[in-house]
Amino acid sequence: MMKAIVTGGTGFIGGKLVEALVEKGFEVRCLVRKTSNVSRLNELGVELFYGDLGDLEALQNITDGGDIVFHLAALVTDWGRAEDFNRYNVLATKELLESSQAHGVKRFVYMSSSTVVWKSDFWNIHKLENIDETYPYTDNHTDNYNASKTQAEKLVLNHYKDTGLETTVVRPSNVWGAGDTVILPRVAMAAEKGILYPMGGGEKLVTPCHVDNLVNALLLLSENDNAPGNIYFINDGVKIPYMEFLTKQLNACGIHWIPGFSIPYKCAYSAAAALEVIFKLIKSKKPPALTKMAVAALSGSRSYSIQKARTELGYKPSVDMDEGMEELRDWVIKLGGTQELLKYVLKV
Repeated sequence: MMKAIVTGGTGFIGGKLVEALVEKGFEVRCLVRKTSNVSRLNELGVELFYGDLGDLEALQNITDGGDIVFHLAALVTDWGRAEDFNRYNVLATKELLESSQAHGVKRFVYMSSSTVVWKSDFWNIHKLENIDETYPYTDNHTDNYNASKTQAEKLVLNHYKDTGLETTVVRPSNVWGAGDTVILPRVAMAAEKGILYPMGGGEKLVTPCHVDNLVNALLLLSENDNAPGNIYFINDGVKIPYMEFLTKQLNACGIHWIPGFSIPYKCAYSAAAALEVIFKLIKSKKPPALTKMAVAALSGSRSYSIQKARTELGYKPSVDMDEGMEELRDWVIKLGGTQELLKYVLKV
C-alpha cells in the first residue's frame, strides 16, 4: 500500500485531498500542529505527525517510509515579514525536499500558485491572457508571499535536475468551493461592509479552479509519468469576468452584491503602498485594509491555459461552475447562513 505524506491536511484543499487519498486506498500521514482541529483526520484513520513548517526536526522525519509527498502547507497571507515567508515557505520546502531524498521518497508534489507570474508596480498591472507554463517569472515581486513561492518553486524544479527525485509543481488559480473558510469569508465580509470595489477599470478575466478539480489534478500528478520536472497550471478551463465570478460566489453565500464604481489603479496602488509603509513603521502584525497584493488581485486580468495538463496528464475538469455554486450555496445553508460564514474571519 502506498503511503502519502501530506502537509496542510487540515486546510481547505488539503482536507479534500486527504479524503480522496484515503478513498483511493493510500495510507496517509499528515503534518499537524497541536492546536489544529484533527477530528476529520481521526475519522479518516490518518496518521498524525505533530509539528509545523518551522519545526526542522519534524520536517526531517515526517517523510520516513513515505512514497509520495504532497507539500500544500505554506504561510499564505498578503502581509508579513520577509524572514517569516523565507522560513515557512522556502526553508521548509528545502528541508522537505532533502528529507524526501534521504528517505527514498519517489515523488514530491509542490503546491504553488498562479500568482508567482504576477507583475505590478505603480505604472503597470499584469494583463495575463491565456498564458502557459513557459511564461517567465517576474523580476521583482511587490509582496513577500509571491517572492517566497517563486524561490520555493525553483528549489523544487532544480531538485529534480540535481537528484532525480520526481518533483512537480502545480499552479492553481482562484481556488473556490464549499468548505473555504479562509478566502471566501474575507471577501464576504468586505462585501457586507461595503468596501469591496472593482479596481483598475476594464473587464478582468480570471480562470477559477474548483477545489475538487484541483484535487483530481493532484491525484493525476501522483501517478503520471509525464509529471516529474514539470509545472502545470490547473483551473476549471473557463474564463469569466472577475466581478461576475465574485458576484456568483457572494450570491451563493446569501449576499446581494453589485460591483460599484471602479477605483483607478494608480490611486489604489498609491493608497496601498502608503498604508503598507505606515503599518511597517508601527510594526503591525495585522494587515492594512488595503495591500498592494490585494490591489493586484482586484486590478489585474489573468487567465491561464490548462492545455499542457490536458495533453500530458489527461486532466479534465469535472465540476462546472453551476454545480459548484449550488454546492457552495448548500454548504453555507448547512453552516447556518451568511453570518456563520462571516464568523470565520474572526477565527483567523
